[in-house]
Amino acid sequence: MSIDGIAALVFIILLAVFLFLKRKQVQLQRALFPIIYVIMYRTSFGLRAMNYAKNSRLVKLFGDVSIIAGFLGMLLISVELVWGTVKVFLGEGIPGIQPVLPIEAKGVFFVPFIYWILSIFLLALVHEFAHGIVARAYDIPVKSSGFAFLCLLLPIVPAAFVEPDEKVVQKRPYRQQLGVFAAGSISNLLFALVIFGLFSFISPIVSSAFDATGVELASVTENSPAFNGGLREGDIIQSANNIPIISPQNITSILANLSPGNNLQVATSNSSLNISLGAHPDNNSTAYLGIQAKPYFIPNEKFVASYGAWAPPVLKWLTGFAFWLFMLNIGIGLFNLLPIGPLDGGRMFQLVCLKVFKNKFAATKIWMYVSVFFIILILANIVAGFIH
Repeated sequence: MSIDGIAALVFIILLAVFLFLKRKQVQLQRALFPIIYVIMYRTSFGLRAMNYAKNSRLVKLFGDVSIIAGFLGMLLISVELVWGTVKVFLGEGIPGIQPVLPIEAKGVFFVPFIYWILSIFLLALVHEFAHGIVARAYDIPVKSSGFAFLCLLLPIVPAAFVEPDEKVVQKRPYRQQLGVFAAGSISNLLFALVIFGLFSFISPIVSSAFDATGVELASVTENSPAFNGGLREGDIIQSANNIPIISPQNITSILANLSPGNNLQVATSNSSLNISLGAHPDNNSTAYLGIQAKPYFIPNEKFVASYGAWAPPVLKWLTGFAFWLFMLNIGIGLFNLLPIGPLDGGRMFQLVCLKVFKNKFAATKIWMYVSVFFIILILANIVAGFIH
């Protein structure tokens, strides 16, 4: 079993034991119990820190900026989802929304477990803390905070939450309510920018710690020219037609100058292969190999001599963590801005409907129709991902 597999098993066992011991302090929200349900564990974690934002002008300004950015993000992700879904059903694109899980399966956006659990925890913490501090800036009481777990038989997907006093929230001006709702998603997008900045800062250090010595095959399409020629997932390609390979773009450039039926001499770390190229499925005149590759690096000897053998692996892990933390904050932050029911974007859109359509019944009906429309689009993308 891999390190990620062991970590996942240990996490689930420890979490199940913790929730059993704290069973009197948890609340169960039944959906399709005992198959699908949500466990909520309320605490006072972070409430004291949130109180420092009470009546803060700076936090109120963040709330106002979040409203503008939130509606722009809602427009962006909504248009992208609609257009992306149209392209999927026209056969011109790939599903834009997939479940983000530490499970390698068709239709799932796979993230290694350790990266996944740490990223989800941090993005949820940032998201909910932002809701809390904006609520306190407007002097809205926050009753509790805590952790939640989506359960599929066992606790699997962690989350966090804060609970502003809903009765107080609903009596406040729309501007304040919108600020509270928008703050969570916008904080995730800002957090992603911070992570990107940190990654840019350490990128030169990471580059000096490793040497590119080829490309590693992430996948080889079955019955493709590469597969029939003997290449397999995990192979390290070091040269092609006697040209050194240090990035996937090198292979793309070489294929651009070849035609279907030409031979490609490939040298891997342990063999030499002569592969007859095929025709690309989307363009019969273009040479096709049938691989997906990623750069392959080894630790730089001078760097190891200066800083120790432990430094390159640690930098590699941190780089991977920064990448997934960035990606998940962007993806989940934007997803939460969709105008769907209980999501941040849904609550924002509901307030807009109530403001524009004075009739509460009509406003609620339009809000529900829009929510259902986008839920259908999401389900269509998920189903398409499994059959694509």
